[in-house]
Amino acid sequence: MKGEWCYFKSYFSKQDCEEIIHLAKQLPSGRAGMGLGEDTYENDSYRRSNITFINDGDWRFKKLFDGLWETQRLANKDFFNFHVTKLDYIQFAEYNSSELGEYKEHHDVFWLNDDPEYHRKLSCVIQLSDPDTYEGGNLQITEGSTAPDPNEYRAQGSVIYFPSMFRHVAHPVTAGVRYSIAAWFEGPKWR
Repeated sequence: MKGEWCYFKSYFSKQDCEEIIHLAKQLPSGRAGMGLGEDTYENDSYRRSNITFINDGDWRFKKLFDGLWETQRLANKDFFNFHVTKLDYIQFAEYNSSELGEYKEHHDVFWLNDDPEYHRKLSCVIQLSDPDTYEGGNLQITEGSTAPDPNEYRAQGSVIYFPSMFRHVAHPVTAGVRYSIAAWFEGPKWR
């Protein structure tokens, strides 16, 4: 690994971001939970947001998935060198100030998952909202030797990558609404 994080500032255009938000809001959504699969449970003291899962292969989001694979390839080549092989789905999230939407410090690897083959290896967050439309809500990486400045990747359309085992937090949104995409590239289990 040659780096602990990297980002692509404003990789997706304002129009791209608005289209993603519009299309994602047409899909079924629900309260964000903790855990994975059937073991998922709600915990509003730890995570407050609404989420929508978007599966790979949904033609309406082809440009988004293509952009994720392209930026992952570049990030992985230049910074991480992780063995990743799949991205089955992504998560659209809405953090609303009316409930101080947030996700307290966590990591994205389910170390004890029932999957015999895969772990999440490389996490990605896309900033979909115009930063002038909300306050608070910064994504902050809290692990590693040097954390990036959250203001550097707050610009609309920015994409940030970091190892899935790194702890990070989405701070409370204090005004407006923040929309984002989270994606997890998976590969053979860590050994």
